[in-house]
Amino acid sequence: MDEDTELMEFRKSIRVWIRNNAPTELKGKKILFDTTEIENYESLRAWQRKLYEAGYLGISWPKEYGGYGQDPVKELIAYEEFMNEGLPYGRSLGSIGLIVVAPALLAHGNEKQKSLVKRILSAEDVWCQGFSEPSAGSDLAAISTKAEDAGDHFEVTGQKVWSSYAHIADHCLLLARTGTLEERHRGLTMLIVDMKAPGVTVTPIRQITGKAEFNIIYFNKVKIPKTNVVGGVGNGWKVAMTVLNNERFHVGVTMLFSSEIALRELLKVRGSQELAELAAEVSGARALYERIVEKLRRGKDVGHEGSILKLVTSELLQKIYERAVMEMGPEVLVLERSKDSDPSWIMGFLASRGRTIAAGTSEILRNLIGERLLELPK
Repeated sequence: MDEDTELMEFRKSIRVWIRNNAPTELKGKKILFDTTEIENYESLRAWQRKLYEAGYLGISWPKEYGGYGQDPVKELIAYEEFMNEGLPYGRSLGSIGLIVVAPALLAHGNEKQKSLVKRILSAEDVWCQGFSEPSAGSDLAAISTKAEDAGDHFEVTGQKVWSSYAHIADHCLLLARTGTLEERHRGLTMLIVDMKAPGVTVTPIRQITGKAEFNIIYFNKVKIPKTNVVGGVGNGWKVAMTVLNNERFHVGVTMLFSSEIALRELLKVRGSQELAELAAEVSGARALYERIVEKLRRGKDVGHEGSILKLVTSELLQKIYERAVMEMGPEVLVLERSKDSDPSWIMGFLASRGRTIAAGTSEILRNLIGERLLELPK
């Protein structure tokens, strides 16, 4: 993809802005993955607000809802530049709101719900997502969290799992069942939940990396006003598909940039000849990404190519980290930072295991691509 003059100047302006504005606590923290090492949430909130006020968040979103109404390709350029400097951008404190919630509200929400988008951009509100359940992960149509009609409100009871940042979230975008289990996807409704409402309980999940940004959310007869329905009762599946298409594409983009960063760092300690095969795979993934970008520039939707990108790049990232930990010797396994070890490699290796699960497992995506893109039989 050859960038035109405007996009090249935009890229240069970001690099200048980063040099002049990146906070001291973020500078020099060259992360090799899509999560940030900073756990000071107020610092991350201030950083996101600064990005928004500088015009680097909500770049392509409608102006009437707080965005800047510009070329969506600029958003991807900004994402790439901030990730290359190890700075949080789309995948940080406000990631669920930015990548998952806002696109759903803009596409399916009423005017009051769309007005919440600006608060997402400015980090005034943090959101989480309530989709997966212990017995319904990749098969969302099998969820059992129940939203019972109680007149002017729904009463929600059930459990959600793997919810990022639920422990600090203000709101949750919740997929719940208003119909019967037999109705599958036809009986689902999308709801906005106040995370401080009576009956909402959050329990963190400690991961293999030692971090706990994922959570379990319990709903015990939580009252949700019917004005909090997004897209209409029974239309939750349609809203969920908007969410998943955006999430898969952005996860794929993140995995591509993370793969490129990780490979560049690995090349500093290993010769290019030994890594030629991985380099070729990264180049192939970049070509797919650029094909999708060209679609966006022509005003088209990402489509199922976003799922292909997510599938390819999540598995590629695992390969790169597997190669790194196999070749670097036992010191790479040390989680504490010292003059002789960099925990970024082992942390990236551990965290990468979940990338082929998040936003749809590789198995689910292969089925989706086969059935809907290649039109193969189920």
